[in-house]
Amino acid sequence: MPDIQFIRQLHEREGWSLRRIAREFHFSRKTVTKYLQRTETTERPQYVRQHPAPAPQMDPYRAIIEHWLRQDAEMPGKQRHTSRRIWQRLREEYGATAADSTVRDYVAQMRRELHPAAQPVFLDLVFDPAEAAQVDWGEVQVILDGQSVTAQMFCMRLAYSGACYVQLFPHQRMEAFLAAHVAAFEFFGFVPQRIIYDNLTTAVQRVLHGRERELNPRFQELTAHYVYEAVFATPAAGWEKGLVEGLVGYVRRTYCVPLPSGPDWETLNAALKTACLAERVRTLPRRHDATIGEGWDHERAAGASLPGRAFRPVTWWPVRATSQAIVRHRRVPYSVPASRVGQKLRLAAYWDHVEIWDAQTCVATHPLGVAGQPQLQLDHYLDVLRVKPGAVRNARVVRDLGPLLRAYQDAFFQTNPRAYGAFVEVLFLFRRFPAEHILAILPRAQADRCFTVEALTTYLTQHTPAARESELPAPGPAVVQPMPALYEELLREVSP
Repeated sequence: MPDIQFIRQLHEREGWSLRRIAREFHFSRKTVTKYLQRTETTERPQYVRQHPAPAPQMDPYRAIIEHWLRQDAEMPGKQRHTSRRIWQRLREEYGATAADSTVRDYVAQMRRELHPAAQPVFLDLVFDPAEAAQVDWGEVQVILDGQSVTAQMFCMRLAYSGACYVQLFPHQRMEAFLAAHVAAFEFFGFVPQRIIYDNLTTAVQRVLHGRERELNPRFQELTAHYVYEAVFATPAAGWEKGLVEGLVGYVRRTYCVPLPSGPDWETLNAALKTACLAERVRTLPRRHDATIGEGWDHERAAGASLPGRAFRPVTWWPVRATSQAIVRHRRVPYSVPASRVGQKLRLAAYWDHVEIWDAQTCVATHPLGVAGQPQLQLDHYLDVLRVKPGAVRNARVVRDLGPLLRAYQDAFFQTNPRAYGAFVEVLFLFRRFPAEHILAILPRAQADRCFTVEALTTYLTQHTPAARESELPAPGPAVVQPMPALYEELLREVSP
């Protein structure tokens, strides 16, 4: 800058020519001309390389790197080379000695050359209270009842306040998707005007032109019940819902390290719900004027109120009871009362259990099963066992009751080798007493050689007071006596 100032002063103030300045002070005439043509003396001179800088460590591998980067264009987005992976391959396969940072800079330069299009520009979006929310799924590892399992994590985040709701499920099926929305709306206390989603299959059956989607009918029922608009991001454009994308990683790092642990899903989700409430005191980096809780209160005041009744997060499936008194759903056999064999029924699938219904009545309820593992209830088969007592030793439904009953059964038949009918009557105690009470007294009954229904009933009533109370018959429903005169009057009114 002193040179520029000096040259311009000689030329402008003292009238020196370009030739004289160059001769007297040993400047190139091009340099003098360049300095005099500058409009801003504060600009630093810019130099442009005539040839690219040599890279002796990397130039021998240029063709290899370029080949890998061109191949990446045909690969899935999440399985392409990173700069670090290129460095590892060069070192392992070609013996390259360049540093990781050198490879990283070189690969970045080559990517700019191969894909000269401008880098994407992201805009800062501003939302009104209760205007929008974003939804996404993620996976986390948890300790469930002592076992490490992969849990599916549903996340919803309000776009204005940043308040979040997180819930864990064993799967991402429609039942979990619906239940998560119902719980999230209850947690927030209102329904946002619109919710932004990925093109997940539980909501979208087919992607049409532009933003148009063919929605799953059950999902449409949810949006109609809570009266909000479902908006779907462009495929492979996760930045369109960046708030919830960041939430997934934040929850993993903050509330899932160390691994969450609990005996059941309810316990795990209760801890996450507490964590979501604790977020009220935080202030997000993009908003310094209010905490999450203060923004959430504004949204609750501005949002649409919840409908009078909650949406029922269930999917219905037609089933038929087989000759083994079971119905199948997602490759899991569920038992039904033997009297329902051959009937067409309906299965109501929730995220954690199933219900089996006839026209108006729930005939069976089971916890959600695992494929290939039957969910059987002894009570559904007791009347069949009374007719076919010989099957009692090998019936799956009996063996599934556990080792305590199995040990008692073996001791029972050692004493009475062919008393199948008598053992079936023992099993009928499961209709009168809770199963846990019966199983608890079996070891003592076996030690005392107690193998009759009467003796077991005595054990139950003497040693388990709670069982004694449960033996008392519950009051039945009030029975309304028929009124024939009323029916005759109705028939006269509808007859021609």
